[in-house]
Amino acid sequence: MEYTAKPDFEQNLADFGSARFTKLRPGQRQVLAAYAEQHLDTTDLAVEMPTGEGKTLLALLIADHALTRGWSVAYLTGTRQLAERVEAEAEALGLDVVRFASKDYGGAKLDDYHQAQAVGVMNYWVYFNSKPVPQPADLVIFDDAHLAEQPLSGLQTLRIPDKVGPARQLYQTICELVVAHTDAYPGLRAMLDGTARPGTPPELLSFSDWDAIAGTTRDAIEASPLVTDRRLKDEMRYIWSSVRDHLTQCGILIGPSGIEIRPYHPPTALNTQYSQAKQRVYLSATLGSMDDLQRRVGGAPVTRLTTAAPLPSGTTGERLLVLNPSAEPPFGQNVLGWALAQAQAAGGRAAWLCASHAEADTLQETLTAYGQQVYRLRPGDDSMVDAWSRVANGHLITAGRYDGLDLAGDLCKLIIITTVPQASSEFERFVVAYLGDASFMRHRVGQRVTQALGRANREPTDRSLYLGLDPSFAQMLADPAVRKSIPAGTEPTVRAALEIYDQSWDGTLRACAAFWQPATQTPISAGTAATPASPRRKARPGRNTSGSGDVSSADAEVSAATDLWLGDHAGAAKKAKEAAAQLTVAGETEHAAFWRYVEAHAHFNRGRNQDLAAARNALEDATAGGPRTTWFRRLSRTIADLEGYEHTADDTDRFFLAWDEWRRETGARLDRVLSEGRIQLTGSHDQQCEGLTRLARLVGATGERPPKREQSATDCRWTWSTAKRAERRVWEVKTVPKGEPNPLNRGDVNQLLGQIEVETRRSAKTRVFGCLLTPATTTQGDAAEAAHDKIVLVKHGAAVRLYDMLADRLRQYDALCGGNNAEARGEARTRIEALLPQEDGWLGKLLAPSRGRLVTADDIAAIFPST
Repeated sequence: MEYTAKPDFEQNLADFGSARFTKLRPGQRQVLAAYAEQHLDTTDLAVEMPTGEGKTLLALLIADHALTRGWSVAYLTGTRQLAERVEAEAEALGLDVVRFASKDYGGAKLDDYHQAQAVGVMNYWVYFNSKPVPQPADLVIFDDAHLAEQPLSGLQTLRIPDKVGPARQLYQTICELVVAHTDAYPGLRAMLDGTARPGTPPELLSFSDWDAIAGTTRDAIEASPLVTDRRLKDEMRYIWSSVRDHLTQCGILIGPSGIEIRPYHPPTALNTQYSQAKQRVYLSATLGSMDDLQRRVGGAPVTRLTTAAPLPSGTTGERLLVLNPSAEPPFGQNVLGWALAQAQAAGGRAAWLCASHAEADTLQETLTAYGQQVYRLRPGDDSMVDAWSRVANGHLITAGRYDGLDLAGDLCKLIIITTVPQASSEFERFVVAYLGDASFMRHRVGQRVTQALGRANREPTDRSLYLGLDPSFAQMLADPAVRKSIPAGTEPTVRAALEIYDQSWDGTLRACAAFWQPATQTPISAGTAATPASPRRKARPGRNTSGSGDVSSADAEVSAATDLWLGDHAGAAKKAKEAAAQLTVAGETEHAAFWRYVEAHAHFNRGRNQDLAAARNALEDATAGGPRTTWFRRLSRTIADLEGYEHTADDTDRFFLAWDEWRRETGARLDRVLSEGRIQLTGSHDQQCEGLTRLARLVGATGERPPKREQSATDCRWTWSTAKRAERRVWEVKTVPKGEPNPLNRGDVNQLLGQIEVETRRSAKTRVFGCLLTPATTTQGDAAEAAHDKIVLVKHGAAVRLYDMLADRLRQYDALCGGNNAEARGEARTRIEALLPQEDGWLGKLLAPSRGRLVTADDIAAIFPST
C-alpha cells in the first residue's frame, strides 16, 4: 500500500543525521514546502532554482520521499562526472543510491533500483537508449533538464553525416536521388559536391518530393555498411530499426554537414522509460518557458512550481563576460589570437562551447593546426573530460552542450562561447533561416547563454572569464526576446559585457587584463576599472515585452508530431491546424504556416483523393495573402507540385536568405559593416581580398579566404549553388602601388589558370572559373587569349560599382523590414526584388569567362533596372 502522508522535508533531513547537510537553505525550504502542499502528484513538474542554491539536495529529498511511497526513482544527469557527484552527495546525506553506466549495471544494484530500495543514478544516455537496461522508474528526475532533448530526439533521428567513409557515400547517394527527381532545391548541388559552407541553411524536402524517393532511399540505407556491417559499431544501425517504418511520417533536412530524417518533434510520449513514470521532475537554473520545455522534450505539458516569495539568488562567485568587439568572425586570426592569449593567462586550460558538431570539427582542426592539445567531448562519452582535467594545458571542445557540465573550481577559469548558440541541429538551423518570427528560438539563445555562464561558476569562491567570439553577440543579447529569457541574476553580467563591448578593442583588452590581475578583489563589471561607471539614470519600469513569446502551442505541436508518427493522419492534421491557429493569433505568421505545412503533410500521407485536396487547401489557405518571404515562396512551390506543375527554384531566395542572415548577425551595425567593406574593396591588396568576402555576401554567395597553406591558394573563393549546378569562382587580386597600371599580362593570367586547375580537381562536379580583379585598363594580346574561356577579367571599378549598387539595395531592404516581422520582410522583398537584376542566373553569367574583355562599371550598371 502506497504511503500517502504529506512529507515534512525538514524533519526528513534531520532524521538522516548527516554531518554535511544539517539544515535547508531558504530556497530549498520554499520549494520543498510548495512541492509538499501542491505537487506530490503533479505528473510533470519543473523546478527552477539559481545555480549554487542546492538543487541536488532538494532532488534527493524528493527522491527519498518517493522511495518511502514505494516508488522506484531514476536520477538522470548530463555526464558520468555529474552522476558521480550526485552519488557522493547522496552518500553524504545517507540516502541509498546505486549508479549505473554503460555495461556497468550489476545484479544486486538493479534489484535495489527496481524494488525501490535505492535511487538509480545515471546519465541520460544510459536511461534513454534503444535497449535500456534499467526498467522504467516511477519518478524520473531530469537534472539540467534541457539535456534530455539530445537523447530523446536521437532515438528517432537518423543522422547521416557528411564525413569520410560509408556515411559520405550514403549522404551523396541521397542527395543524388533528390537532384535527379527535382530542381527545387538549389542548395543541394553545392552540398553534393562538398562546396557548401557549414553555415548554409539546410533544405527541408517537401513531403511530396520525399514520398517520391523514400522507397529508393530506404533501399540505399538498407544496403549501407552503416546498417549491414556490425564491425563498424555505428549507432545508425540501432536508430534505423526505429525509423525505417516511419520514413514518410518524418521531416527530411539536408544540410552541408549531414542529413536528418526525424519527426517534427520527438514522440517521447511513446517511450516507455518516459510514459510509465508516475511523476517527472525537471530541474534547471534556466528552464525558460514551459511551452518550449515541452517542445524540446516532446512529452506532456509541464507545470512550473512557484513559491509564495521569490527565491534567493545563488551565490556563484565572480564572472566576467567579454564579447568580440570587431566584425571579424569567431575563428579569424585576431579573434582566435585573443582567445588563445586568454587561455594562456588562465593557465593553459579552456573549454570551448560550440553550437554544432560541424563547428566543433572546424575548431578542432584549427586548434590542432596551431599546435594546441585538443580534447573532444561527444554525446554519451565522458572520458574526454577526465583526460582533459588531468593535463595542465588543453582545450575541451563541446558541441551543443551549454548545460550539464560542471567545470567550476580550479578545473577551468576560461569558457569560450564560439558562436551565438541559436542552432544546434539541422532542424534549428532551418527554423532560424526560414521561420524568422519563431520566437522560441530567440528564447533559446538567452537560455543557452545563461547556461554557459554557469559552467565554471558554482560556488562563492569561483572566479572565471567568459568570451563570446561571434561578432553578432552584442546585437543578439540586446534583442528583447533574448533578454526576456535571461534571469535577473544574470542580467548584470550581460549588461556589463555590452558596456565593455562599446569600448571597442581597447576596453576589451583592458577588461581582460584587469580580470587576470591577482590584486583584483571586486567583480569586473559596470562601474569598475575595466569599464567606466555609467551615469546614474532615472529608474524606469522597462519595456513590456509580452506578446508572441507567450504563446502556448507546444502541446498541439507535440501531439501533431506524435500522431503523424503513429499514422493517425486525421489527429495529426487537426492538432497541427490548432497549433497554427494559436501561432497566428500570436503574430508568428511564418511559424504558423509551418504547422499548416505539417497539417498538409498529414493529409497527404493518408493518400485518398479527398486527402490530397485537403493538403492543397491547407497550403493555399496558409499562403493566401501571405508575405513574400522565402518560406512562403517554398510553400507556393509545394502547392504547384501538388497540382502537377513542374517548378524550379530561382536565384532570389539565395539573395534574401543571405541578406537576412547578415542582418541577424549585425543588427544596428549593418550600415557600418557595409561601409567598412566598401573601404576594404578600395584599399590595399589584403584589404581588397577581405572586401571581396563581403561582396560575396551581397551577391548571395559564400566568400572565404583560403588558408595560405593550401596548394596554389587563391586570394578569395566564392561559392554558390543554382538549381542546375554548384558554382565556384576563384579570385586573383592585382594592385599597383602608384601611377598608371600596366596592361594585364600573361603571367597574371597563368597564375590564376593554375589555381582554377587545383579547384577543379577538388570539386569535380562544380563549375569553376577564375576572376581576375585588376586596375588595368588594357590587356596584352597573349593574356587575353589565355584567359579567353577560363577567366573573367574584372576592372576594379566594376567590383566597386557592384558593391555600391547591392549595398544600396540591402540598406533599403533593411530599412523597409521595420519591425522585422514576416509581413514587413515580405513587403520589403517585393519592393527590392524590382531593383535587382531580373535575368535568371545573372551572377553566373556576369562571372562567366569574358573572352579576354575587361568587365567595366558600365557593364555592371547595365544589368540593374533603371530607377
